[in-house]
This record gives sequence, C-alpha cells and structure tokens, in this order.
Amino acid sequence: MSYSGKYKAAVITAARKPIELWEYDHIDPGAGCINIAVVRAGVCGTDLHLWQGDSEYEEPFIIGHEGLGRVIALGEGVKTDHSGMPVAVATLQQNNNFYRVDPNVPLDAFIALGCALPTMLKGLENMGPITRGSAVLVQGCGAVGLAAIFLAKIAGARAIICIEGNSERQKMAARFGATEILDMSRGKYTTASARSRRIREIVGPQGLELAIECSGHAAAVTEGLSLLGRNARYLLVGTWAGAGTVTLSPFEVVHKALKIIGTTYASPENYYQAARLVEAHFREFPFADCVTHRFPLTHVSEALEMVAGGTAVKVVIEPQEE
Repeated sequence: MSYSGKYKAAVITAARKPIELWEYDHIDPGAGCINIAVVRAGVCGTDLHLWQGDSEYEEPFIIGHEGLGRVIALGEGVKTDHSGMPVAVATLQQNNNFYRVDPNVPLDAFIALGCALPTMLKGLENMGPITRGSAVLVQGCGAVGLAAIFLAKIAGARAIICIEGNSERQKMAARFGATEILDMSRGKYTTASARSRRIREIVGPQGLELAIECSGHAAAVTEGLSLLGRNARYLLVGTWAGAGTVTLSPFEVVHKALKIIGTTYASPENYYQAARLVEAHFREFPFADCVTHRFPLTHVSEALEMVAGGTAVKVVIEPQEE
C-alpha cells in the first residue's frame, strides 16, 4: 500500500521565532513500517524549552514528539487489520515503535498525558514502585504531575498532596485523586513554611515517604528535600531543561538515608504500558478532559504561547483540522 502527495511539518528555524510550516514529500513505508496521518499531537513542556532556546539542537528542527495517528499506508510484512486504525507512537520520528490502541477509547484520553505518563513509568522503573499506604507529595500538576497523581492513586497511596498555583490544574488534580491541594499562588499556603506546617499536620512528624518534583522549577527541589522523612525517596522529573542550582546538605541526605533519583525520557515499552493503563482506567479518571486547548497546525506558535502562559492543562495540535 502507498500514499502519494505531500505533508506539512512545524519547523523551528530559530529560537523564539514564529514556527514555519515546511512541505515534505511522502515516502512509502519500508518493510515492517507504516505511515500514519497524525490526528493528535500533544504540546509538551519540552517543545516550549526547545522553542525558547533552553536546549541545544541543530536548526532547522521539526518540533513535536507526542502523537496519535491513523494508519494510511502499510509496509511489507506488517500484520494488522486494516488501514485507518488508530495507533499511538513512541515519539513522532521516523522508524519508531507504534502500538494499536482501542478505537473505543477517546483519542484525547491517550494524548492527554502524552509523554508524561511514559516518563513517569520510566521513573518508577528507576526508583521502584509507589508503596501502598504511603504519603506522596507531587510538586506541580501539569501533565507530568497528573501522571504522578494517577499512578499514586492506583498504587493505593493514603495521602496524595499537591502543590500547584494554577486553578485549572488544581481542579484536575482533585479529579485525579489528590487528597490535599496547596495553592501556592493565593491564600494560606503561599510560603514554603506554611506549606511545610500543613504537610506535617497531614502526614505527622515522620514526614513524607515520597516526593515527586514535576514543576520544572529548581527552587521546588529545596522545598521538597526539607519535607522528606527518614528513608524517603525523591524523584526528580520536571526540571528537564533550563538552569538553576539548589543548596543540598549532604548531612541531611545521609542522616535521613534519602534516595534521590533523576529520570528522563522513556522506552517504547513505557509508551505501550501507558496506552494499556489509559485503556484500563479511562472511565475512572478524566484523561480526555485534560485537553483544554486545541489548535490547527497553522497555529503552532499560538499553541506554544498558550503553554508558556501556564494557564492550560493540556494543549494539542490537530493537524488534520484547518
């Protein structure tokens, strides 16, 4: 099977410059490969960092890596039902893994946590599972934070405490199962000391067993470390790009026997696991409702500005829409 014609891609030509759309020729899929028409592309915080010039890359650069599509062409040897079926892709790039997804599950449910859920699954591989009955702190409730809340909830955490300043993300965190949400932008918990007092009221003097940094702000790490109890674990996921330093007391790390783990990226297996988890739980958790803003491919720059503004929960591109 083949597909003729051209396709368009969103291209960064220089940091903070408007995104350009370039045309490319379609290439027939090779043996064991497929071509897809992308129907949902999630805008990740990583895309924003790339556009803002926080990470090094060779320009020009095709932006975007979270994707769902429908099969439009099959290469030799591909065993599947038919063209048109929905698939999830482990990052949008050539010669990557793809997985069939349940057509009865809303596409928005799969794209909602994009690469965030696979990344959190990789983090748990590196750190170890969330312990049933544990008290968990999630710093930041964007897509990565919501993925952390979801995994803590299905693991049976007794307390899931979240720190977030965005009111829309706070509402979504509550719907995913957060038991306490501390608003760092307004009200009683705008200072680290006030948040610390409240968290200790919830979990007791022993402190937290697990904290997961999902905010992308280095300052959050200092606060997170101060809240951990003895033998606690700290998973750093959010600070993928940018700059910043924190003060770390080796004495505190040793005295508390802390385990601090950084994690990034995910394996194709993690993407597969994420798709299966969404299929199993999409009726219990509001995955699809996380998609708060949609843009056509012609408005990628506006989509990135929306992410930069920090008011959205999840922004997606719908390339087949005009």
